[in-house]
Amino acid sequence: MSRRSPSLWHREGLLVSVKPQHSWWKSHAQLPTVLPLSNRLWRVYFGARDHDNRTHLVAVDVDPGDKMKILAEHFDPMLALGPPGTFDHRGVCPSAALAVDGLIRLYYIGVCVREDVRGQAAIGLAVSDDGLNFHKAFSGPVHGTGPFDPYFSTAPTVFRTAEGYRMYYVGGTGWREINGRLDPFYEIRTTSSSDGLIFDPRSETVVALKDSLEAGLGRPWVIELDDGRRLWFSRRGEVYRGPDGSPYRLVSIAADECGGFSAPAEPVVFENPPEPSDFDGWMQAYACVAPHGEDLMMFYNGNDFGGGGFGWARLPGGAIPTRPACP
Repeated sequence: MSRRSPSLWHREGLLVSVKPQHSWWKSHAQLPTVLPLSNRLWRVYFGARDHDNRTHLVAVDVDPGDKMKILAEHFDPMLALGPPGTFDHRGVCPSAALAVDGLIRLYYIGVCVREDVRGQAAIGLAVSDDGLNFHKAFSGPVHGTGPFDPYFSTAPTVFRTAEGYRMYYVGGTGWREINGRLDPFYEIRTTSSSDGLIFDPRSETVVALKDSLEAGLGRPWVIELDDGRRLWFSRRGEVYRGPDGSPYRLVSIAADECGGFSAPAEPVVFENPPEPSDFDGWMQAYACVAPHGEDLMMFYNGNDFGGGGFGWARLPGGAIPTRPACP
C-alpha cells in the first residue's frame, strides 16, 4: 500500500438513508459494520430503529469497486431481540463481523432498560452460516459488566491474533449530570479470548479520557496495515447533541512499537469538508475502515448518531501508520 497522509480523506456522500415508508423502520442507520466477502462484494451491517425505539440488525450489500453501488438490501431483522429481563431485550446493534471456520460471527451491542439511567449495554455474539440469518451463541453476553467494567461494555471490534482473539471496546467510567440529565462517560478498553467466545473479564484501558471536558470515546475500529496497526474512534465532549456543543469527531492513532496506542490522536480531516446542511455537517462518528486495492474505505455516521443514515469516504493510496516509539 503506497504511502499517503492519513488526513486526506474524500467524502463520497450519504450511502444508506432511513426509509420512512418502511413498515417498521422509523429512524437511524447506526454503526455501519463492514464484512468484506469478496473484492466486489461487501456486506455492511447496521442498526435500524423501529417505532418503539428498539434497534434491529439489518444490512446492505455493496460493490466497493463501483463507487459502493448497492447490490442488495436486507431490511428484514436478522436477529431476534431477547426476552424481557435479558441484556438485549431492547435492541441489538452490530459492531464487528468476521468469518471463522465457514461461519460469520457478529459481535453486537445488546441494550436493556434501567430505571436509574437511560439504559445499559453489553456485548453479545451471534452466528450465521449465510451472513443473513443469525442465532445467538449464548443467551447472555460474552462481555458485560464485571470487576473491571462496573457500568457497561459496548461497541466492540474483534480480530484474530496468534494467541486467539483481541477485543477493543467501549467501557463506561460513570454517569454524570450534565445540563439536568444523566449522561454516560466512557473510554476505550481491551480484553482477550482464546476462542473468541468468552472473553476475559480482566481488561485494561487503551485510550483514556484526556481531560475534564472529554466525555466519550466512541466505537473503536482496528485494522492491520502494511506498516502496523491503526485504531480509529470518535471523540466527544460533555455537550454533544447539537452543532453548538462538542459532538463526535473522528480520530485515529497508529500503534507504537510496543503494540499500544500511546501517541496523541490524529483528527480525520476531509479534503472536502461537509457543509452545515450535509448529513454529516456537525457530527462524524462510528467509523469502520477496510482496505480495497490501494485505497482505504470508511463507512461512518453523521448528525444525530446516524439519525438520517450513514455515508462513506475514501483515502486514495492508503495511509501511513507511522509507528511512534514506546512510551
